[in-house]
Amino acid sequence: MNFDQKTPIYQQLAESIRQDILSGALAAEMAIPSVRQISVEYGLNPQTVLNATQLLIQEGLLEKRRGLGMFVQSNARNQLNKSASDRFKNETIQALVQEAQLLSISQGDLIKLIQKNYREEV
Repeated sequence: MNFDQKTPIYQQLAESIRQDILSGALAAEMAIPSVRQISVEYGLNPQTVLNATQLLIQEGLLEKRRGLGMFVQSNARNQLNKSASDRFKNETIQALVQEAQLLSISQGDLIKLIQKNYREEV
């Protein structure tokens, strides 16, 4: 958690859990640590942790099972993957193309740059 950021701590924690789900570190049907465990681990107020988990429950990523704790929903990773993919296509790619146009990088050159970088990362 970055306490100096403008983003509220509960939103940072929720994003961290989203990333753990997306990466597979938190698998479908897996229990997440308790509010108490998370608050101790990160040195956070339990209410902050509750706010983060409530947000994720509202998003349909977590479910609360009475007496058992909170669990990752079975479709959470697919849901996150779809929304991240949509955001990438609609925001990141659009911004990349606009920046390339500002820098007078042709479509062909941009494609070559992407292919080169993609090969280097794989």
